[in-house]
Amino acid sequence: MKILMITHFIPYPPHGGSIQRNYNLLKEISRYHEIYYLTFTQKVLMPDEDLLKRSLEELNRFCKAVKVFKIPTDYSKFRWYSLLLRNLFSLTPYSVWKFKSEAMKEEIINITKEINFDILYIDTIALAQYEKTAPSLLKVMNHHNVESSLLLRRSANEKNPLKRLYIYLQGRKLKRYEKIMTSRFDLNIMVSKLDKIEMQQYAGGTQFDVITNGTDIEYFKPEDKIPAKELIFAGGMTWYPNKDAMIYFCKEIFPLIQKKDPDVIMNVIGSHPPAEIVKMSKTNRAIAIHGFVDDVRPYLSRSAVYVVPIRVGGGTRLKILDAFAAGKAVVSTSIGYEGIDVTPGENILTGDSPEEFAEQVSKVLNDEPLRKKLEVNARKTAVEKYSWQIIGKTLNEAYLKLAV
Repeated sequence: MKILMITHFIPYPPHGGSIQRNYNLLKEISRYHEIYYLTFTQKVLMPDEDLLKRSLEELNRFCKAVKVFKIPTDYSKFRWYSLLLRNLFSLTPYSVWKFKSEAMKEEIINITKEINFDILYIDTIALAQYEKTAPSLLKVMNHHNVESSLLLRRSANEKNPLKRLYIYLQGRKLKRYEKIMTSRFDLNIMVSKLDKIEMQQYAGGTQFDVITNGTDIEYFKPEDKIPAKELIFAGGMTWYPNKDAMIYFCKEIFPLIQKKDPDVIMNVIGSHPPAEIVKMSKTNRAIAIHGFVDDVRPYLSRSAVYVVPIRVGGGTRLKILDAFAAGKAVVSTSIGYEGIDVTPGENILTGDSPEEFAEQVSKVLNDEPLRKKLEVNARKTAVEKYSWQIIGKTLNEAYLKLAV
């Protein structure tokens, strides 16, 4: 089949959850079908022309054609603030306005006239506006999360009252928009059963399927070495749930762990670390800020525990699946592992209060049999259920079923 894919970022280099998902699904589905790729480039993810060039070269390995469009507000703070303000008086979510592009619209119209596509694949609800530009095609939308729920959870944790109100209003707008737009697609892809159930409660009348996130089980492998008394978290801090998680962990959880294990080190990996954490690291040398790294595996191999203190979520955390593939013991909040097939006490430990979370981390640090059990079971889970090859086959089957 010929598939026209529209995404809101360039999925390379594959660092970060949604980027990893898009890159690997593209790589796997290109084994079965011809892919034509239209995408926006986000300045925060693609800051220079050299990186853009390398990224497009990589995408062209899997696609018949690739075309990139800029987001206007990325290059003008005035337009960004103006859009935020004007959106207060609209029922349409801000994220939809942000990705509104006449150039993208015209390209979709033109390319669908030239090429006889079978499927229009749209990545994320913010791009759902483009479904009407190709009325004759089967339409698939991928949801990385239930985006409205993510915003509403974020608003509940926001301390600034004006920000809290704005985010809450955006969440309500987005929930209304999800209800309207999902029904216009022949298939909505969710990353977890929990997301599917939640979305179906208010956006029924259409087909939903679950295509879980995955991990590269060849890239991430266990190493036969005894880890140090180190912890690790990896994730870009421009994504609010990651930023919130690390501020929460370093402020409220890590001091409790240090009381029991004074020699423990916390490795914080990810671009744009929050100023609060950077400040804490200057007075607490056990907090090691590494920023963005090209290869997280050396830090994974020497760490005893992968911590996932996520409080705002949705979808599934690829960081947990990567840690599982690497054979790492994981301690997470229950929100952190939502959507992943885990058994607390067998392949993961859980703690939803600072005291519980710290206690579970300390258990792993000081109980070698427990750590080894978690490591073995984590790797087994990744290999048997979450390799990208398995996920790619499942997605292809969904496409074939849709086209019948």
